Formats: sequence, C-alpha cells, structure tokens
Amino acid sequence: MKEANAARSYSSPGNTLVTIGDLVLDVLLEVQLPVGAGGHQTARSLRYEAGGACTTILAARGMGLDVAALGAVGDDLPGRFLFELLVEAGVDIVALQMLPDSTTTTVLSLSDRQQGGHVFLGRYGQGGVIDFSDMAAQRLTDAAAIFIPGYTLLEERLAGLVEGAFAWLALQSRRIYFDVGPFLGGLQRDRVDEVLRLVDVLLLTEDEIAFVAHDLRDLQRRHPQLSIVLKLGERGCRILSGGTDLHVPSIAVEVIDTIGAGDAFAAAFIWAELQGHSLADCGTIANAMGAASVGRAGAGRNVPSRAELQALLDAHNRGIDLTC
Repeated sequence: MKEANAARSYSSPGNTLVTIGDLVLDVLLEVQLPVGAGGHQTARSLRYEAGGACTTILAARGMGLDVAALGAVGDDLPGRFLFELLVEAGVDIVALQMLPDSTTTTVLSLSDRQQGGHVFLGRYGQGGVIDFSDMAAQRLTDAAAIFIPGYTLLEERLAGLVEGAFAWLALQSRRIYFDVGPFLGGLQRDRVDEVLRLVDVLLLTEDEIAFVAHDLRDLQRRHPQLSIVLKLGERGCRILSGGTDLHVPSIAVEVIDTIGAGDAFAAAFIWAELQGHSLADCGTIANAMGAASVGRAGAGRNVPSRAELQALLDAHNRGIDLTC
C-alpha cells in the first residue's frame, strides 16, 4: 500500500467527513446520441475528471469540511491521477490503498448537451481485496459523518473494507449517510435491509426507491430511524424525517450538464447538517449545490465552491448565510 506524506490531519472532530469507496475516474465525451453499432463521429470534447465519491469529496472540501477517503485506486495512470488530485485538494488519503498491479474504477460517459441525456459505460477496479485497517478505523473514530455510496457495496475488492467498517459502525455512534445509486438493485433485499439498519440519512431518487422498498411508506415502516432525502432534480427535493414531510423547491438555472450533480448535492446536505442548519435550509443548500453543478460542464474539480453557492442563494433571495 502506498501512503501520501501530504495527507492532512483534521482540524476538529465536528467538521470531518469520511467517505468509503466509489473512487472513480470519469472519461467524459460530448457526442451526439444515440451512438449505434458501426457508427462513427468525432466527439465535441474530451475530458478526464474525478467522478463518483471523488465529486462528493471535492464538493465537501469546497464547502470547508475536512475529508478522509477510505477505499482503493489502481496502480495505474487513472489511479495516480486521482491520488494526486485528492492530495492537492487537501484530502486525508493515509487509509487510501493502491495495491500493486491493480486497476482503477473507470466510467466512460457519453453526453449529448444539445438533446440531453447520458450513456455510462464502466468497469469496477480490479486487484487484491482491501481490508479494514487500523488506519481506516482511526479515520472513522475521528469522523463526525460517514458517507457511503451504494456503488461501494458492489465493488468486489472492497468487500473486506466494507464488512470491517460496518462491523465497527454497528458498535459506534456516527452519523451515516447512504446514497442508494442506480445499481443497488443488484443486491438481495436482506442485504439492503442489513445496511439500512445502520444508516441515519438515506439519499435517493424516485427511480431508486424500488431498490430499497416497495414505496416510501414501506421504507419508513421498516426503517423508522431513517431521514429520507428524495432528490427530485428540477423539482428540488423532499425530506421525510420523523413526522416531517417537507418539499424544498429547486433553484431554476439553465442546465448544461447533470453529471455529478447528485454527488455534489450529498456533500452540501451533509455540510449543512453538520453546521446545524434546519432541514428546510439543508434542502435549500443542497438544491443550490445541485443547481450550480448542472449549470456547468462536468463535476469533480468543477464542483461549485461555498462562495458560489452563497452568490446563487443571494441572487434568489433565499436568506441563508453560509458563513460558519
């Protein structure tokens, strides 16, 4: 395992986020969809960018959180790109592993800005199994919040890390945020329920409800401890927590690219909760992050900063001060 001398320590236990897995390189091609078999075209643009939980990490850093990344990147060019990018952003990568001869999870994203829509083609990173280390346990000990994307549960080499982290979290009191993601339908319902019993805040889209329950009422019945954040895109978000059922309207912007908007949304919501904002304001801040994200191309290093969110909130008279 490689370690980075530039890893930074946390400034305070109340301002720290630990992410588990889903460290992805995005290869972004702007094309004309659909792309059929035998077709040929020249892409309008080509970019390499941090994706998946890397977007959440960079957005959280931009909001001012300290972040530690648990998981793995490959011992390849994409892995070194992500490794150096995270170090440059001031992310604690001491517990991030890069095993010899391993590869990085990579996603080819074909997007059509003129017509809208995306096609994602990906492959999970390959290599040795990543264990739950003492360094990973220390990062969880120092965390105020844990973020786990659903993709993490499907990456085979992370199985040891995930099982160890879940066993640790079952015995500790940490606020756990879980983002379902579009592939969680690949897990058995018993496994999903096992995960959800540990979770405090569940983030998902309307299309993803079927992966975790028959409907929202069924989800609340089986997991009453959950705060549910339903991402509704241009309609904003809906938050169900305890007896609260709150719709938070979106902020209207011109949509350029939706890639990574949900990952950045999660970071802003977590930041807002850690700062003690109300549920309504947490939803508004997260919506602002989503709106600011779709108003530009790509995610990763392009995620909006807290200052940009403040400007957007002020321009729409939302009356929220992001100073902390």
